[in-house]
Amino acid sequence: MWAKDYKELPDILSFVFACARRNCIKIHVNLRKCMRTLLLALPIWILQLGCNDGVAPKATVPLGDREVRGEFSTADENASQAEVVILAVGRKLDPEISSNIGKPFTFNIQPGDASLLRNKTVFRGKVQETFAPSSGKSYLLHQVWPDEPGERIRFNNANRLLRRDTLSLGDGVIRSIGDLLPPFALYDQDGNIITAEYFDGSATVLNFIFTRCSVAEMCPASTNKMKRLQELVQKTKIKHVRFLSITLDPLYDSPGILKQYAQAYGLDEENFRLGTAGKGVIGDLTRQFGILRKNDKKQTIDHTMRTFLVNARRQIIYQVPGKGWSVEDFLVRLQEGSKG
Repeated sequence: MWAKDYKELPDILSFVFACARRNCIKIHVNLRKCMRTLLLALPIWILQLGCNDGVAPKATVPLGDREVRGEFSTADENASQAEVVILAVGRKLDPEISSNIGKPFTFNIQPGDASLLRNKTVFRGKVQETFAPSSGKSYLLHQVWPDEPGERIRFNNANRLLRRDTLSLGDGVIRSIGDLLPPFALYDQDGNIITAEYFDGSATVLNFIFTRCSVAEMCPASTNKMKRLQELVQKTKIKHVRFLSITLDPLYDSPGILKQYAQAYGLDEENFRLGTAGKGVIGDLTRQFGILRKNDKKQTIDHTMRTFLVNARRQIIYQVPGKGWSVEDFLVRLQEGSKG
């Protein structure tokens, strides 16, 4: 099990044993006894490994004050409602919800989150109390994220490697043409996990956007260009091309929000994925790809832009900084790549 879930285990063991040898020599403790103690403690130590953004391979993670963990049962999309079995609740949720642990409960739900629940039955999400004159008090379930323990371990392990890789780069170093992609994991608009394996076997156009961006010449223009490029790729029958847009606003852009965004722009989701993750993961990725961002009261997020072309071996082969990249330019490069 550990060999599967902790691919970095040999490195961890080497590091632990090296530290143990130095410490044991320093304090004159029997080395064999020290190693035996370490081996006994190692399983617990691994399970307690921390990571950026608080990710750790635990069976469950703490809920926010107004969050709920549940298991999807059924949905009535015409009524925008979903019935779920409540598994756990945050400490500030109404007794009407907290008294129903282990029982089915009906929430109002947004279309993008309803789509996710059809694919991922175990979830966590925020609860907001609402009121309508016709129906009275009800509860909106929103900001829904997949929460299946096995998938979370896989997700966290990949991003622990990303954190280590980001720290190893040093200040001022970013990935550029000729570099390979780092390891990472994201959730896409359907709640499925995307890793660097997504790039294998295809040319991929990669950029960074966020759904609340209101500056017409920034994210909206970039997404429209990506859509146009996707349409031209299909029209000219270029094979093995994919698209990936990663959010800069993970606190808002949950998988369900990304789903609604993809549908609003009419993207063909067959080969177009949008990715999100925790704040720390997105921070590591923007650091590695040279995207600068900061909070801005007028624009929500003020950021730079960069658009990449990645080959089937996960190598960056072209990039354009700024917002002025051309659909025709990328189309020609994809056509040339398809010729071998």
